[in-house]
Amino acid sequence: MSSQPLPFHSLRKIGNGRQGSYIVGAMFTPNYAHKVARLAASCEKFGLPYVMHEVAAVHRSISSHGTPDPAYTKANFIHHLLSEHQKPVLYVDADCEIVSPPELIESLVKSGNDFAIYNWLSDEHTDAFAPVEISISNGTPVKNRFYAFTHRIEYFSTDQLMCSGMVQFYANSEPARFLLLEWLRVINSFPGCADDECLDFACNNMEPSQNGISVRWLPKAYARYSWWIYAKPVINHPDFPNDNNNFIPIADPAGRKRFYPARAKKRNEVRLFPTDCIIDTRDRLVCEMVGNQLVVISPTDQNFWL
Repeated sequence: MSSQPLPFHSLRKIGNGRQGSYIVGAMFTPNYAHKVARLAASCEKFGLPYVMHEVAAVHRSISSHGTPDPAYTKANFIHHLLSEHQKPVLYVDADCEIVSPPELIESLVKSGNDFAIYNWLSDEHTDAFAPVEISISNGTPVKNRFYAFTHRIEYFSTDQLMCSGMVQFYANSEPARFLLLEWLRVINSFPGCADDECLDFACNNMEPSQNGISVRWLPKAYARYSWWIYAKPVINHPDFPNDNNNFIPIADPAGRKRFYPARAKKRNEVRLFPTDCIIDTRDRLVCEMVGNQLVVISPTDQNFWL
């Protein structure tokens, strides 16, 4: 594979022409135009340079209904932005929004980090919660107030990656470009697999002689999904993921894996909340269902961002 990005052509570009130490980049299809307008407005609010490319379709590693053309992978798009702008790139999914000044990104630029992303494996708390409708008082179901545990990652590791790729930072460096090329190679090798899993595979199977990349794991505030109700967002994904994709797991003939549990630890940290509880985010109460009744277990001093 060439050391250069594949030719990338967009239908149009949205940008503000500002100058800065890095640029925010996004790729979107026409049905996401209203969401990318929100992202662009949030960049304007905080004075961030940005460029957002509209494309007819994204690659099938992003959406299983997408194009097989690898030029429209995130890996190639980010590589294209590095080549076009010759400065670090903060890639952000088009349906995200910047809600606080992303001060950490400037420090990544200054410190010379090649790559930064949210890593489920390295985070202290990964418990996710989703809203549940509960009827109280007059019997009408209450929305967006009560939340219940849904999932978390049961392993902990600081030297393996299990990413959420909605926000990614890449320096204008050779190690960053090498990682993007390796990620694209893995995507091409495993058609039908999700790009996040392919990035995990690329990082976790890199040869020691190739692994000269300077990595930083982003806090969840910088890739904050709505299921992390206890995390104050900086870069937010305001909608709960609605996954209608049909990705398949990576099955490598050589036996390599996306992630190696034997090289990780099982989590044993104290949870923020019991997994069988119901959280009342309005009154900040930890509750449980007893029969058809919601019973208070204890108050909590945890703040919530919905």
